[in-house]
Amino acid sequence: MVYADYEYYSKTYLGKLSQEIFNSLIIKASREIDKNVNTVITQEKINNLSNEAQDRLKYTACALTDLINKKQESDSKKISSYSIDGVSKTFKTISTEEYKTSKKSVLDFLPDELTCYL
Repeated sequence: MVYADYEYYSKTYLGKLSQEIFNSLIIKASREIDKNVNTVITQEKINNLSNEAQDRLKYTACALTDLINKKQESDSKKISSYSIDGVSKTFKTISTEEYKTSKKSVLDFLPDELTCYL
């Protein structure tokens, strides 16, 4: 089960990924949330959450999707900088440690009602 759809991502969260990329990464983001609350969050569990908690779950899933995309783009770069005739370009890459720290910050936004599964 995925915890946010593209309509929420593009219209409420205001994300910039294409629908194709979002659809492939939201699955990874949702599984990462499952890992961090130590359960698969079923539709029944979601329905028992308050509206605010449901929104926080969707928002967290979207933020995590963006973070996963950023890490994948960073990992796919073969070089981090180059210089030609005095003109240089440096690409911002995200380290594994920065990714872990950012992921923890994103996951800290999950609703408190989901921590009962830990």
